[in-house]
Amino acid sequence: MMVERMDCSVEKEVLLEALMSSMTSNVYFETFRNIPLIKEMTEEHAILLFSCMKEKRFEAGEVVYHAGTPAEGEMYLILDGKVGVEDESGHRYGDLRVGGVFGLFTFLDDKRNHSATVQAEKDTVVLSLERNYFDLIALEEPKLGQQLMYFMFRLLSEKALKVEVEYAHMHQFALGRKV
Repeated sequence: MMVERMDCSVEKEVLLEALMSSMTSNVYFETFRNIPLIKEMTEEHAILLFSCMKEKRFEAGEVVYHAGTPAEGEMYLILDGKVGVEDESGHRYGDLRVGGVFGLFTFLDDKRNHSATVQAEKDTVVLSLERNYFDLIALEEPKLGQQLMYFMFRLLSEKALKVEVEYAHMHQFALGRKV
């Protein structure tokens, strides 16, 4: 019995080493690893997070999703390319490039409709994470689930800070003060 456990342990280490090698040799892993939030992670956590996400490609002009449509429970991280973001009325209010994340709110709240239309402006490669898969990870690999939650918390914190700064600038502008 003891020999079987040792073999299983060695086999697990070999499989983990193979996974790490395949992840780090992926063309997009280096881009992923250089995204600021990912840079803060250990190599092992970055590899595990990368392995949980699915690579998807969108051609220039292709719509990822439309504003007002039901959520698919998926968030996206841009590895290459650029997407444009428009509100429901068609007003363009920004674009996202490498390292940009979209779909986070509908990932967290699948009862919510998409608040924006996201369209690839040029050929774009993203990593996606499905909510169902995240739920499974959180149950079966709590440490990795915790790392994913930390990643999403940091994204939400960055968005909240950006809104606070924009609000402060608008407030200062409305009062006629220099920003």
